[in-house]
Amino acid sequence: MEQTDDLAIGLDIGGTKILTALVSKNGEILSKLQCDSKGGKENLGELIINTIKALIHEANVEITRIKGIGIATAGVIDSKKKEIIFASNLDIANFPIGPILENELDLPVELYNDGNAAAVGEWMWGRGKGKKNLIYITVSTGIGAGIISNDRLITGITDSAGEFGHISINIDGPLCSCGNKGCLENYASGTAISKIAHERIENGSVSEFFPPESKITSVDICNAAKMGDPFSIELLDEVGEYLGIGIINLIHLFNTEAVILGGGVMNGADFLLPAIKRTVQKHGIASIVDKVNIEISQLEKYACVVGATGLFFKNSNKNAALPI
Repeated sequence: MEQTDDLAIGLDIGGTKILTALVSKNGEILSKLQCDSKGGKENLGELIINTIKALIHEANVEITRIKGIGIATAGVIDSKKKEIIFASNLDIANFPIGPILENELDLPVELYNDGNAAAVGEWMWGRGKGKKNLIYITVSTGIGAGIISNDRLITGITDSAGEFGHISINIDGPLCSCGNKGCLENYASGTAISKIAHERIENGSVSEFFPPESKITSVDICNAAKMGDPFSIELLDEVGEYLGIGIINLIHLFNTEAVILGGGVMNGADFLLPAIKRTVQKHGIASIVDKVNIEISQLEKYACVVGATGLFFKNSNKNAALPI
């Protein structure tokens, strides 16, 4: 890479982790760091600032090459104020992350919905490259989506479009942290997988991998399924069906050519993907769903940080020649 290349910092703030990376305008990751995210806004800003400073120190680059910071986060945001209005997975509200970082680091900040950022990353440099219509779905602590339609990112009025996890698939279902009932996140997110697994073990379901009172995460379920655990395989199959039901609605609504799935829960793709495809084919309008490729992310966990920097360069430089 030429030393004259502009760089930006990408930041992916999730419910369980913060991933930050130094990325070139061409989507190349020079350096990256990850840490656990801590609930509550009191120490979140300090944690992010310290992580970014550590990243810059580790990368050992001229500070003048860093043009700014692109942040991808879950939840409802105000992109103009650079404020996280509400993020249930982070237990924060009205958090002015942009001004906090700008004041401390003296770098311009852009704030984006994580689903939108990941969609752009995958569209520009991943599995969606060359496609005019795609939907990126992240299945992690929560569930989000980013939608590209005819080479345009659909953002909504506050850049919060794509709250896929909060569509209701059961109006009589359990109360969600967003205030709605029966949200997809209650059935198919990493948080939901953990909760459902615990409830079933407590109610008498048996797994040689999870004795009573075990602490079970979605990662544990994915790993156990790969080792042949019937309990985990059955659970992931159900989760795949729920995801498929939600995905059918998106396909019918946007008539897309590709659905790309990422996020930590997709570590169980060997079990989730067949269930998703089976459900889409069974319940979708054949003439529409038959034209859709459903596949796994190429950029994997880096889609958000790469996409956030791509959006930053586009928004800060109108001559950046990015495909938006």
